[in-house]
Amino acid sequence: MGDIVIIGGGFAGLEAAKVLSKRRSKLEQRRILLVDAKSHFDFLPILPDVAGGRVDKNHASMEMAQYLENLGVNFSQDEVVKIDTDKKEIFLKSDHVLSYEFLILACGSVTNFFNDEKIQRVALKCDTSDDAQMLKNVVTTYPTKNILIIGGGYTGIEIASQLACLLKRKKVKKYSLNIIEKGEDILGVLPGWMKDYCRINLCSLRVHVHTDCFLKEVNDQAIKLSNGLEFSNYLLIWTAGVQTPAFVQELKHDKDKQGRLYVGADLSFDKNAFAVGDTACFKYKDKPLRMSVQFSLCQARVVASNIVRSIARKKNLVSYKPLDLGFLVPMANRKACGKILFFKIWGFLGWLCHYAMCIYRSLSSKNRLGLAFDAISRMGKND
Repeated sequence: MGDIVIIGGGFAGLEAAKVLSKRRSKLEQRRILLVDAKSHFDFLPILPDVAGGRVDKNHASMEMAQYLENLGVNFSQDEVVKIDTDKKEIFLKSDHVLSYEFLILACGSVTNFFNDEKIQRVALKCDTSDDAQMLKNVVTTYPTKNILIIGGGYTGIEIASQLACLLKRKKVKKYSLNIIEKGEDILGVLPGWMKDYCRINLCSLRVHVHTDCFLKEVNDQAIKLSNGLEFSNYLLIWTAGVQTPAFVQELKHDKDKQGRLYVGADLSFDKNAFAVGDTACFKYKDKPLRMSVQFSLCQARVVASNIVRSIARKKNLVSYKPLDLGFLVPMANRKACGKILFFKIWGFLGWLCHYAMCIYRSLSSKNRLGLAFDAISRMGKND
């Protein structure tokens, strides 16, 4: 009999820990251990709002130790450097080695700088609440710099709108905000009407969108784009892609181009080893499922159930069946667009739904109340 080890304290990891804790009587005294390099959980969907100064950093994060202690789950704040799935061993930066009977990889994703050390050195990112707070501080300190956001996906659009509204509130009359997208258009595979809606809104916020171009040259003095534009006195914000952590990339198992592990119907990638959330690449209708909080939570529940079934020696494990409730692209001036179930939604109602879902999915009463206060305080203010 060994431990059930969860690597990662994001949405999926904490949900798996909660479900397993509730079914502790069926675990036959096995210990549940969660490992994460960070001491706190970051509420990722709200981090652009922290960068824009509209949500308090403390309302977007939560200390994990107390939360897990209340669940009766052990917590180790340490960094994973290697996993040996043959020997069922996890090697930590502290030189400790953990053995496991069941493994859940819920370590999410990190910013992908595509091995460009120069960009990594100069660029700001938004992976954590600390990153978001730093982004806000730097922009408010240097409001007249040329701000270049590399990547026109969800995060790039949200951050651009948040920073535009932040600078307007700071009464910065002349600011330069630019989204640089390598593809033909922003927002990838999303419907055309959503792209148009976001483009029009970004234009109203004086955000310039440059598509079909990429960084050609970066030095301390200036940035040159492939379309010939050049920006000096710049701030570089990187939202151009994510990948799984290095120890996941090094696993011998099959992965997609982002390093996400291909999983089966039961979300396993090896015997008694499962991947969930942004760490897993689950194919649905012959396409990889997109990264989403709703899928992460559901996958965590399925994996927790499958571990309980495995302990009970049941032959058939539960298959994961995605239920897509929809998606939203929220922007700072109380506008959003997206789809909820089969219905298109946009404008203030979409923005309100985004905040309502964030409040609902918060993990503590303090965070729920804090986010509710932040949202309500925004309603009567002009951005």
